[in-house]
Amino acid sequence: MTIDISMPTAAADQGMRRHWETCTRRFGEAFTQHIGYAPTMCPMTDAELREVIDACNTAVAPLGKSVSDERWISYMDVVRWAQSARHVRDMEAFKAVCILNCVTFVWDDMDPALHDFDVFLPELRKICDKYYSEEDAWFAYEGARAFVTSDHMFRNSSIKAALCTTSPEQYFRFRVTDVGVDFWMKMSYPIYRNAEFTEHAKTGLAARMTTRGLAIVNDFYSYDREVSLGQITNCFRLCDVSNEAEFQAFFQQRLDDLVEDIQCITAFDEVTQHILLDLVYGNFIWTTSNKRYKAAVNDVNSRIR
Repeated sequence: MTIDISMPTAAADQGMRRHWETCTRRFGEAFTQHIGYAPTMCPMTDAELREVIDACNTAVAPLGKSVSDERWISYMDVVRWAQSARHVRDMEAFKAVCILNCVTFVWDDMDPALHDFDVFLPELRKICDKYYSEEDAWFAYEGARAFVTSDHMFRNSSIKAALCTTSPEQYFRFRVTDVGVDFWMKMSYPIYRNAEFTEHAKTGLAARMTTRGLAIVNDFYSYDREVSLGQITNCFRLCDVSNEAEFQAFFQQRLDDLVEDIQCITAFDEVTQHILLDLVYGNFIWTTSNKRYKAAVNDVNSRIR
């Protein structure tokens, strides 16, 4: 797997882009050294892609929003890269994860003044009921409901400000829920039909084991976008990215966090280990290749108004 480390459009001395090539190389080296096996993109037929996109359009229509196919696919590709292709057993559940992931991306990208729980939550429920068994639908819907509610509640809250600006430890506690990893696990376990991973997903342990790795990568590549939007949910706001020595020390600490979590994940049973490592590594591959992260603002990451 070759990772594109070339810097995106803006000048090298602006924002996080000054660190792009070096840090992308270091992320890639860490994943190669400590995981080795690179995930592959989960295949989908044209009919499956069309079904997912049509379902996404139906789900966000009550919000009065129209989303391009390109943007849906940009959202969807994180599922295709980060779900463990070698262990997928249930394609109906896989499609459900694609749909839920995409429509909650829209919610996350929307101005919270436009959030309408009364029309959106029933659409999430319909998706869960259509694609999952009754028990699995409950967990998937509860994960989705908790994520969109948390996202709405904490956008401008004093709790968020305290947790995101105090220390990395407090920040990553907040991100277990805020970045949606617990939601990801609860909607994803039916894909694999594996008893041990199911319990790790339901208890929340799987989410806690992968949050730091997912958030660190996401925060690095979304830094410029989030700064431009005035958002504080980014661990790199805890250091001065323009101070080379300070940034490099902080980045090394975060890389050490990521490696520590990878090493702990390797102690899990083989299937759980593969699923969690493919999630963390696949998220990196998606992030470094997806248009969403190629500019601070573009047509697949702009605020939906």
